[in-house]
Amino acid sequence: MQDMLVRKKLLKIQERLGMRVGIVGGTKRNPDPRTTAEVLDVLKDLYAVGVKAYVLPTGYFSRIIGSTDLYKEYYGELLRIKEQASKYNIELLLRYPDLGEQPDETIKRFATISSIMDARAFVFRPDFYRNVPSSQALKLVVYKLNELAGNLNVKVNLGLETTGRMYELGTVEDLTDIIKRTQSTEIVLNWGALHARGAGTFRTSADFRNLLQKLREGIGSQWMQNALYIVSAYMYGASGAVRQIPLEKSDLNIS
Repeated sequence: MQDMLVRKKLLKIQERLGMRVGIVGGTKRNPDPRTTAEVLDVLKDLYAVGVKAYVLPTGYFSRIIGSTDLYKEYYGELLRIKEQASKYNIELLLRYPDLGEQPDETIKRFATISSIMDARAFVFRPDFYRNVPSSQALKLVVYKLNELAGNLNVKVNLGLETTGRMYELGTVEDLTDIIKRTQSTEIVLNWGALHARGAGTFRTSADFRNLLQKLREGIGSQWMQNALYIVSAYMYGASGAVRQIPLEKSDLNIS
C-alpha cells in the first residue's frame, strides 16, 4: 500500500516536471548491487515506487575487463537488464565518475556496454587531465573526445558531468565549450558539485533559474527538454567539494 502511494506521487511529479526522476546505484534494501539478479531486483523495486530512471552502479561492471569478457560471458546478462528496464519503462544510464589520465579503454568499454543496454548516455567527469592548466586540459579533452568518436564502433551519447572543485575542469562554461566542439556529447548538471564548487552557490530558486538561463543562451532551449540532472550533496570549503554527504545534511536548497 505504501509503495502504491509513493508510486502515484512520483509519477505525478514526473508528469508535472516533464522529466524522469531516477536514482544512482542502489536502494535501501540493496544499496550496492553487484550481480545481475541484484540489479534486476533493484529495477523491480524502482518500478514499484514509480522511479523512471536508473544510473547503474559502476561496481556491477567491474568484472568486465575487455571485449572478450563482455561478449563471451556478460552479453546475455546485459540484455536481461535492458529488457527488464524496457518492460518497466525505466531509462538506463551508466556513470564512471573518476576516469584516470588514460581514459581511452574505459570510455570505449563503457560506451560499448551503454550501446548494448540501449542506455541514454555514459556519464563521466571531463577532469582526467589533472596535471595541466585548465585551458590546456580543455583543449586536450576536446581532442580526445573527437579522436574517440572516430574510433568508437558504436553510437552512444557521452554525458559530461560538472565537477565540484575550483581547480578541476568542469564548470558549466567549460562543458558548454566542449560540447560545441565535439560530437554526441551533452551536459550533465551535478547540482551538488556546482553548489560545492561555488562554496554554496544555490540557495534560492533564482540561483537555479539564472544558471539554466545561462545554459539556454549558451546551447539553446532544446537541451532543457531532455536535460540530465544529478542531485547530490558535498561538504565543501573555499576550494570546493571535500567529500560527499547525505542530501539531508546539505545546505543545497532544491525546494
